[in-house]
Amino acid sequence: MAVSHDSSKDLNTAAKIEKAILKNVGGKSTLENEFPKMIRKALDEVIDTPRSGRLRLDQIEKTEKTYIGTKIEILFRNFIGFPKGILDLNIDGMDVDIKNTVTGNWMIPQEAFGKPCILISADEKKALCNLGIFVAWPEYLSKGTNRDKKKSIPKSNFKYIHWLLFEQPYPKNIWEDADPLKVKKIFKPEGGTERLVQLFKEMQEVPISRTVIEGIAQQKDYMKRLRKNGGARDKLASEGIALLSGAYDKALIKKLGLPACSREEFISYQVKTAEDKKLLRDKLA
Repeated sequence: MAVSHDSSKDLNTAAKIEKAILKNVGGKSTLENEFPKMIRKALDEVIDTPRSGRLRLDQIEKTEKTYIGTKIEILFRNFIGFPKGILDLNIDGMDVDIKNTVTGNWMIPQEAFGKPCILISADEKKALCNLGIFVAWPEYLSKGTNRDKKKSIPKSNFKYIHWLLFEQPYPKNIWEDADPLKVKKIFKPEGGTERLVQLFKEMQEVPISRTVIEGIAQQKDYMKRLRKNGGARDKLASEGIALLSGAYDKALIKKLGLPACSREEFISYQVKTAEDKKLLRDKLA
């Protein structure tokens, strides 16, 4: 395929955008840690379990699918700290578009042809996300267009994408491959506290986010349902199940060999040995 531009300039453009983004977010490690969380937050807000009762992305309405891109655009722009320009972003004077996909390819609008684009993708089944920079020259795009006159990127031209993050794991939606019988048990109780007890009984040794907890409790004061003095924590403890917080129990979580939890996550653990009982004495009191 013949190209009418200097591809080395594309690399230079991508490098400038990457440098500006990394400077604003605080480096590559911050990007690796925070971008995946941003993806999970965006998808969870569109699924909106507390108000919709839905659990997975494939349950949203067709009309809502376009909003996924808008939600990710808003959160990403806020995350990297650059303002909106003529296109979605103005990065140090460069107009940059943001394109998102959950289906595996990106649709590039005509106004972004020849412009740098931030490409974002998320795969809910694999819980992997990508973040790349791509200069959308027409030569790199598909020949056909959809009804909106947008063009996709042929897979053979993915080689022109400069990846900042490639197949980076992001927090998995625990409902994506959950056993339907377990899900039924979790949602069967009428009370929010009882549903949370069932959640942490059925989903042991799995990090559970506040978003999931809110969706299960379905109450404004959902975190109160986890606490002692009648909350889920007491009822779980009575069955020998410790409820640990990523914010306060990191050392315990690590010592028990459990998956790492963020400050916004909780994890339950069934006591198995006398050593466990001794270690978790305070949590089971």
